[in-house]
Amino acid sequence: MLMHNVSMLQRLSLIGVAVGAIFIAVYPFGIFYETALASLLLIVVLCVPIFSRQLKWYEPVCAMNAMLALLASAGVYFAYTGFTTAEHAIHSFPELAQRAPLTLVYISIWMLCFYVGYYLLRTVPFSVSKVGPIIPKLKGRQSKLALAISLICFVFAMINVGYNIWLFNPDSPLSFFTSFGVSKYREKINEGVYTTLGYHLFIVSLIFFRYSFQRWTLFRLSVLSIILLASLVSILSRGQIFFTFSVLLFFFSLEYFFSENRDRYFKWAIRILPLIFVCIVFSYFARLVSVEVFLAERDGYNIDVVQAFLNKLTGFGALILGKGNVPNLPAMLVYEDHFGHVEDFLHGRSIFSWSAAFLPFFEATYIGYGISEAWYPNNVGGIPPGVIHEAVANFGGWGALLFAFLFGAISVLIFNSVSNRPSFILVIIYMALLVRFWFILPKVEFAVLSNAIWLFLPTAFIYAVFFVLAKTLYPESFD
Repeated sequence: MLMHNVSMLQRLSLIGVAVGAIFIAVYPFGIFYETALASLLLIVVLCVPIFSRQLKWYEPVCAMNAMLALLASAGVYFAYTGFTTAEHAIHSFPELAQRAPLTLVYISIWMLCFYVGYYLLRTVPFSVSKVGPIIPKLKGRQSKLALAISLICFVFAMINVGYNIWLFNPDSPLSFFTSFGVSKYREKINEGVYTTLGYHLFIVSLIFFRYSFQRWTLFRLSVLSIILLASLVSILSRGQIFFTFSVLLFFFSLEYFFSENRDRYFKWAIRILPLIFVCIVFSYFARLVSVEVFLAERDGYNIDVVQAFLNKLTGFGALILGKGNVPNLPAMLVYEDHFGHVEDFLHGRSIFSWSAAFLPFFEATYIGYGISEAWYPNNVGGIPPGVIHEAVANFGGWGALLFAFLFGAISVLIFNSVSNRPSFILVIIYMALLVRFWFILPKVEFAVLSNAIWLFLPTAFIYAVFFVLAKTLYPESFD
């Protein structure tokens, strides 16, 4: 949506910053006072893009800022709690009080370098009418072909789901979905190769179904809702919360480009977006409870599921911010201690780790797992650095600032090319990068690019098939 209410957004932002400044000034944060102030500084820096000319919500800078705003919130939370709920804090409290503000200031400087590269090459997007879709309409009988492809993809995806149920839970299909929190503990009942490769066809099915029509009807909404629900439940059975709901965010955002009245859709979407994040948090807590129930049953005792869930709600701050479910501030200090001291800088090796998802012979460097093994021996999984400290791990402090400049420039060049010449497949690729790469990157590392590619790659392949078939069967629609 074009930010035609920029002045209002500016006022709201300034009011928010002023209120935050007053809050931080009067609240006794003790030795973590500077951490709170540095968090406020980061919030101020993140307000810079609001003053962009014709800022659009789907720009890469907006996606990255949304996640970094959570880091700033975590900084205030840690200052308030004295880092007592920070699961990955291994430094002493005085050292945390001394170093956390410096890290937050460095992150603010890194983002300013990103902005310089971004706005140096940003071209003001073309003004487009608020009425009519951005993605060009299908012509003639192409819509019927798109619908047929959608249904075929959905059938094959459901076959994959049925096969996995047969492997693990043939006698209790429902438990295959309700036990998503312990999916990695499942034991096969039948012999076979477990795969979720066909699950990507759910996404292809959803995209082509939406592409097949222009105007909504109650029937189309019902069918799409059924496909979407089946897709989310099936993908969630893998136990990956964010990447499941990234599919929902992807389609939620993509509808803006299909919509005939984008202004009205945007206003409606803003009201619904908080509900989506409530669902994400609810699912995360449900996964934690699912693991507790599994462990209790394994050890021969029962737990109160309702009480266990309520305990998660009361510990919201510790679970969401303290456990590193947002960019992990305490772990960032560990990265600063490690690279250039314990281990040499990586010199760009981790930046291309995403290639291992497509090239089996490629030797990837996953620094999140390396740090976990070296510094957190009792931790399950990796401790991701976030793009800023991944840049530090590769190029050092000064080199990371140059990387920020280049990354900002590359990001905006991609945005320029898509916003000024939108097409179906370019928008699909771009939105996949937005929700699974730029948005999540401040929390993880560049290896996550493979997940963004998997979000659009099957659709790109099927679209090539669709294009050839459409040109062969309906050549008149290309005139």
